Amino acid sequence: TVLKDYEQKTFPQQWAIIQNHLGMAYRQRIKGDRAENIEKAISSGKSALQILTQQTLPQEWAMTQNDLANAYIKRINRDKAENIEKAISSCKAALEVYTQQAFPQDWAITQSILGNAYIEKSNGDKSENIEQAISFYKDALQVYTQQDFPQDWAMIQDNLGNAYTNRIK
Repeated sequence: TVLKDYEQKTFPQQWAIIQNHLGMAYRQRIKGDRAENIEKAISSGKSALQILTQQTLPQEWAMTQNDLANAYIKRINRDKAENIEKAISSCKAALEVYTQQAFPQDWAITQSILGNAYIEKSNGDKSENIEQAISFYKDALQVYTQQDFPQDWAMIQDNLGNAYTNRIK
């Protein structure tokens, strides 16, 4: 119903932001077919990026890139290796805006998403992928300290522990 009020032609930026939020909702949706929900999340994110650009709304653009990355990691359909590469590409795009200095929390989130992508990455050297994931998680912990962000710190510690469990070296 909100999309009826914010038509793409009349309110393009608001429409795009709503598309991104819709994508996040589909990605986290527990009702319905999981694969279909993820596809709808990706479609909504791509729609948002038709309007949101790095030049016009850089933070919203970067947020949408991160949301797409999360959806690609969880994607059930299509080639898993290709989905992971798309996730990594989206994160790298987000990091063009989300620098550690300008947006430390968003930068840390992106580092964590990259860690998740590299854990799932099947092409390339598995050992090197895990080492990359560990490095990204450690980078995220530069911002997500136990004192300042205990919940995020714990989540990344858990991911880091899983990465170390899978470590080949």
